[in-house]
Order: sequence, then structure tokens, then C-alpha cells
Amino acid sequence: MIKALLIGLIAIFFTVACTRESSPDGRAQVRDEHIQKEIDRLKNQNSAILDSIAALRKTLDGTRRK
Repeated sequence: MIKALLIGLIAIFFTVACTRESSPDGRAQVRDEHIQKEIDRLKNQNSAILDSIAALRKTLDGTRRK
């Protein structure tokens, strides 16, 4: 009885302990996902800045032509 309980607890421990963050490869994957999300965020921010610059250029060109 105690042996079965002990085996069950060990199995639960290994299941809980084996997350992505517990191995070097898992930590690298988590890090890479975080970096990719940051790159995507920066791409979106860059796109918005470029759109703003294009709108400002249009406004300036319209002002210069008057």
C-alpha cells in the first residue's frame, strides 16, 4: 500500500517537474518564443511609425504646393 502510494507520488512529481522550463531545450524554446513575440511587436510598431511618416509627408507636400 505504502509502496504504491510512493510510486504514485514519484510519478506525479516527475510529471509536474518535467515542464518546458525544466530543461535547457525547453528554456531555449520559451526564450525564443519571447524573442519572436518582441520582434513581431517591434515590426508592428515600425509599420505604424512608417505609416505616420507617410501621412506627415503627404501633409507637408500638400502644404508646400499651396
